[in-house]
Amino acid sequence: YPAEIEVKWFKNGQEETERVVSTDVMQNGDWTYQVLVMLETTPQRGDTYTCHVEHVSLQHPVTQHWELQSDAARSKMLTGVGGFVLGLIFLALGLFLYMRKK
Repeated sequence: YPAEIEVKWFKNGQEETERVVSTDVMQNGDWTYQVLVMLETTPQRGDTYTCHVEHVSLQHPVTQHWELQSDAARSKMLTGVGGFVLGLIFLALGLFLYMRKK
């Protein structure tokens, strides 16, 4: 409270205005509000994105930075997911063989 809020998107330090999509401010019913503000873009390696939020209830503006993960980070994530899936397959196979012997 109040409903007035300012949300800005930045790409590589430059404010984006053309590809920003926003919902109307919606009342939650408990004296709080919500709004969804998105930057429609295709991230490129090396680009950095920043969301900057200002509201009177905040002591300081809130800023969140984001950048595209490197190939190494993505590779680590895919390796972890692959290992998890492989583990599930072996678990299912083990349970199947155990139940079949009973």
